[in-house]
Amino acid sequence: MFAIPAFFIGAVIGWWRARKMEGTGLDQLQYAFVHGLALFLFALVATVIADWQGWV
Repeated sequence: MFAIPAFFIGAVIGWWRARKMEGTGLDQLQYAFVHGLALFLFALVATVIADWQGWV
């Protein structure tokens, strides 16, 4: 449930960080993808743990 928005939030953060370091367009794309993937996986694991614990 939270994994998809987490991907987009991570992508925006990654794009912003690459742009701040004056990266090229491909650098910005790579940073956006990697940050988005990392936050997606973190949110997915957190959602599974919350489900196992009965918090959701």
